[in-house]
Amino acid sequence: MSRRDTNGSTAAQGLAEPVSEDDHTRGPDDAAVTLVQYGDFECPNCATVHPIIEQLLDRLDDDLKYVYRHFPLTEVRPNAKQAAEAAEVAAAQDAFWPMYDRLYEHQDALAAEDLEAHADALDLDTERFARELDENDHEDRVRADFESGIESGVNSAPTFFIDGERYEGRYSFDALLDALVDAGDLSNVSRATPDGGGASRDDLRETLDQSERGAPAAGSAVRDRFSADEIFQRVVATADEEFSQNKRLLFLSGLAAGFAMSLSFVGVAALTALLGGDGSASAAGYLLYPLGFLFVVLGSYQLFTENTLTPVTLVLTRIASIPALLRIWGVVFAANILGVAASAYVLANTGVLSPEAAAAASEIGHHFFELSWADIFWKGVFAGVLIAGMVWLIHAARDTAARVLVVFALAYAVGAAELAHCIVGSAETLYVVFNGEESLWAFLTHFLAPATLGNTVGGVVFVALLNYSQTRDRRIQNRDCRVLELGWSEWLFGNHIGRPITPSFPESEDDSAEAD
Repeated sequence: MSRRDTNGSTAAQGLAEPVSEDDHTRGPDDAAVTLVQYGDFECPNCATVHPIIEQLLDRLDDDLKYVYRHFPLTEVRPNAKQAAEAAEVAAAQDAFWPMYDRLYEHQDALAAEDLEAHADALDLDTERFARELDENDHEDRVRADFESGIESGVNSAPTFFIDGERYEGRYSFDALLDALVDAGDLSNVSRATPDGGGASRDDLRETLDQSERGAPAAGSAVRDRFSADEIFQRVVATADEEFSQNKRLLFLSGLAAGFAMSLSFVGVAALTALLGGDGSASAAGYLLYPLGFLFVVLGSYQLFTENTLTPVTLVLTRIASIPALLRIWGVVFAANILGVAASAYVLANTGVLSPEAAAAASEIGHHFFELSWADIFWKGVFAGVLIAGMVWLIHAARDTAARVLVVFALAYAVGAAELAHCIVGSAETLYVVFNGEESLWAFLTHFLAPATLGNTVGGVVFVALLNYSQTRDRRIQNRDCRVLELGWSEWLFGNHIGRPITPSFPESEDDSAEAD
């Protein structure tokens, strides 16, 4: 995957060093299409791709020429460079591909003694192998591959080039096969998934396909359910999109969300008035409280309380910095408040609401001014838990009907329990302010501050952190988090999304001597 800069753009380059007779290749030189991989023997994603490459070679046969080049990321993988050199030592004994297979199949055994054991298992001259490995006889070859990758814009492994053009798609068999078939114009090649089950590719896509950002479309264990890791990947895909949007689009989406959330207030006031306005009618009136949330979720608007979960996932993995998160929060929150304030002003100064609905709206708005700061805070915490939990469950749902049910149930619980949602509650309290019954200062200090703080604590601490803790180290599809992780100073003070790393090859003793 190409590096994403702080503005969310990506840079792709062609293959700088053409394939030559010095490369390690499989397949005929006159093959219809050439696939070049820059790989790292200690990289878990490269190990995942390894059997897929074997399937591609088997499927395309003489139509595919596969080229492997070394790209050891020594900054995060201490055994990567030595493993690459071990493959070159084996190549000197005409055993590059057997060693290549063995290293990927035994990725947890790449220490020096393990490498010698691999050489012995392959019936190599182990004394020669140990000597050449110890003396770094093949370091220059590994360095040459690495530097050619840098010239081609490679900064992570695996990275692929198809007929010299960088491949930016997913690393699945189907996606790579599609790209190779299209590049080589191989109309005679079947694109069916090699599962032997006879299912059509279109049928499999519905359950197995993944989005271009790596989020799974169906569970790996049970097809209609997701594991915590898979839900997390879907949340991360949403977060990636949010971080990629510019401020103008974020603001406009947040403005639309603010206006939409005021519809929850309008619906509750209108239905409460219609049903008589007593206590039981008010409880029934909250049946329309989910209205604004449905607009936001199904319309994909930006809502602050949803943002206590989605962008936080990239911050927890140290792929996005805290200042980058605060930028998104600030833009979305300001837009939400402006949108809901404009709607509340119109409602308070026009005849949109009937007299009965206006009276119910005023009573609803006064409710929060009658509570203490601490009460609003704790009501905000529980509202934050429910709304952030709603976002998590939405990403676990597979269809729109399930999402609607989740939104309705949890949003109704927030309303019926009279919890403090900072955006909907702002519509309620600002309506009273614009009627001249309370001050703007009271709105800001007595409601907005404790409700926002409570929503944030509930969403981040009790949902984002707890769900994050259930996931494994390999949380993001097709990405190595150790490569993307920001340094602590970048994470705390920078404005980065994805670590701006510049991979480097470690200097050898000879290089150091020449430098002196």
